[in-house]
Amino acid sequence: MILNLRLAKPIMEQEEGMNHLWIQLFPMNFSPNDKAEILIDLPDGLYRAPNLNGYEESSSNGILLDLSQDKDVLLELYTQFPVNFGGAPISVRLRYHDSENNWNELIRELTLQFVNGDEMDALEIDEQVIERVKEIVNPAANLSSSHDDLVNIRPRIYEVRSNAYAYLEKKYRIDY
Repeated sequence: MILNLRLAKPIMEQEEGMNHLWIQLFPMNFSPNDKAEILIDLPDGLYRAPNLNGYEESSSNGILLDLSQDKDVLLELYTQFPVNFGGAPISVRLRYHDSENNWNELIRELTLQFVNGDEMDALEIDEQVIERVKEIVNPAANLSSSHDDLVNIRPRIYEVRSNAYAYLEKKYRIDY
């Protein structure tokens, strides 16, 4: 099993920041009927919305998957209040059964850097992550998908605030 983590942007605003985490699954050694669970450990001050794929989530906030058909998970990460650290690890654990019915756990970690809003000028954006967000949020854009598995996800409603960093929201926010 290969687990790949990608962020829409490598840095995020310390205050009112938003980002997307794309978890890609490349199964190699699993039983077709196997279920899996993804658990995400976030640092204090960083939060996540329910997964954009619409997969069921357990009471412990684990995302439940069917490895025979689920190949990725997309999450929106955000800050509600200013964070006071420069970088923090995000840990993703994948628990699954292999073809011999043994429990396996893969752990991947990446570090997300937090900066002031005025340091966001030279921002590199992973366009593939953005395209995947658009595909999931607007399934009609992906014509090759079956209409039986469409999930209508309504975007979060953001409160418009007037502050020194409001121009960043207009510049970097993804409208669905």
